Amino acid sequence: MGGQKKKNKSDAVPLDLENIKPLEHLQAVPKARSSSITSVESVEEPGVLKQVLVPPTIREFDELEQFEAFVRDETWDNEFDYFHGRLHYYPPFVMKECHDDVEKIKPTTNKNSKKFKRNLQHHIQKHLIKDLQKCCGYELNFDKGEMKETFDKLSWTFKDDTDHGFSKEEEDLYDRHWKLELDVSCSNDSAMVDVDFKAIPILHQEEK
Repeated sequence: MGGQKKKNKSDAVPLDLENIKPLEHLQAVPKARSSSITSVESVEEPGVLKQVLVPPTIREFDELEQFEAFVRDETWDNEFDYFHGRLHYYPPFVMKECHDDVEKIKPTTNKNSKKFKRNLQHHIQKHLIKDLQKCCGYELNFDKGEMKETFDKLSWTFKDDTDHGFSKEEEDLYDRHWKLELDVSCSNDSAMVDVDFKAIPILHQEEK
């Protein structure tokens, strides 16, 4: 009898944004992560080795709830500072307008529409980022973000290099310093939106 693929927490535990407990305290880095750290010679300082962490596996999603559950699970697994997820989806305001029938999405619903652009910006600031903060369990101190627009693409880039609401002493105690990057983009030929969200550990460098 063949073995079944083990379901992850995203499948087992429904997402309930109103009842996610915040991450009150940090703890030690998972021991398994040490296998993902390697040393390479510094380009800036020949002869000096620096530690480099292999990027985490990119997880892909096409539903907002699955994506948010993934972020929640990373905190549950003590990997809140080391993950990379991507989401390719129709935002809730688009699905509401077409009554959940993607065949009825207007071809003009894209980045060239002022209404779409306004609704997407509202969705990002008032819903997406706030929901991701609940799922992470700690503060997301994103600024207004940098908006870039070309002929066929519109994107917002947000960065958080703060202490995420924890004291420097606590982060130093467990050597858990990390930064966050969130990119949201859309194009001129579709109402689909792409989200790229990653937490990047900042390793303490030691000369060898």
